[in-house]
Amino acid sequence: MFGTGKCRRSARLMLVCAGSAVVSGCTSWLGPDIIRSGRPAYNSAIVATGDEQLLQNVVRTRFHDSVGFLTVASVTANVSVTASASVQAGFGPPSSYAANLVPFAGALTTEQNPIISYAPLAGDQLLQHLGAETTMERAFLMLNSASEPEQIWYMIVRRINNLRNPDFPDPPLLTVDPGFEQVVATASFLQRLGVLHWVQLAGNLSGYGMVIHSYSPNTREVERLLSLLGVQSPMLGGNDIVVPVHLSVGSPAPGTIAIETRSLFDLLRIAGATIDVSPDTSGAGRLPAPGPAASGLRIRSGSAQPPDARVATQYRGKWYYIDADDESSKEWFTVLQLLAGAPAGGGSAAPLLTIPVTGRR
Repeated sequence: MFGTGKCRRSARLMLVCAGSAVVSGCTSWLGPDIIRSGRPAYNSAIVATGDEQLLQNVVRTRFHDSVGFLTVASVTANVSVTASASVQAGFGPPSSYAANLVPFAGALTTEQNPIISYAPLAGDQLLQHLGAETTMERAFLMLNSASEPEQIWYMIVRRINNLRNPDFPDPPLLTVDPGFEQVVATASFLQRLGVLHWVQLAGNLSGYGMVIHSYSPNTREVERLLSLLGVQSPMLGGNDIVVPVHLSVGSPAPGTIAIETRSLFDLLRIAGATIDVSPDTSGAGRLPAPGPAASGLRIRSGSAQPPDARVATQYRGKWYYIDADDESSKEWFTVLQLLAGAPAGGGSAAPLLTIPVTGRR
């Protein structure tokens, strides 16, 4: 029989040892487990809410309402672990506590305290983000990475060498130039063959350019493209052809290509014009039918939340969405999302609004 003081010291020692064992045992899996569960959840939430915000801004343009962007600038998740253990000991005859004691009990509690920082776009920053033309760098990145370059051409480019692709055609005053469609078809064909590339020039040349190389089997298509662009055809003897490309409005300089691109706000308005709006929808703006820039895009509306949608948002009591099986609309929206996610001027906004969130599990 142990003395009371000695029993208490033994119990405390067991408690400390038990707590240490629990903590040391969990450190080998707790960190990786938190990353596995937390990172996909945070990423999915940020992507999903970003898509919903973008679609709602598209809908807002249809109602001529204000648009705005609130980006998630950073997420800092602090995790703390608390371990507790208890030991029950009996005193006196064993018959008085036999089968009634729990020799050891332990508990492990994790607490997560994420700090989410938001960066609202406002003032000049918002105006630049919405109204600035798509840069040559972004346009070329999109063209070079696209499996269907035609979609990027029609979406982003409003004019190339005085060949028009208007946002909202209004025949006979403002129509899509057949030459634009031919340039798009020919350039996309050569790009798929790996003959044509849109690049940033280096060395003695600066800026951006269209480079055509290894084109001998496709000389006829190359001649056709250069003729459509009004570029004097060089001697097609197998040498690389480099044509400077400038982001500008108006007639191009001899031997160059002038491209006029659309802004993000242009694309929001074009997308808004494709929304299926029922006659009883009050406040919806009346927009003319968009041109080829909106080809393949369809945004639906309804009174009930769609059961299966690529993206959906609720606005003014109705739901607006893109069907999950509408591949063409999904691709169009993905391009819009990439352009909307790029910071204006290539910079990033500092967080102005920080919200701490506490959770326990």
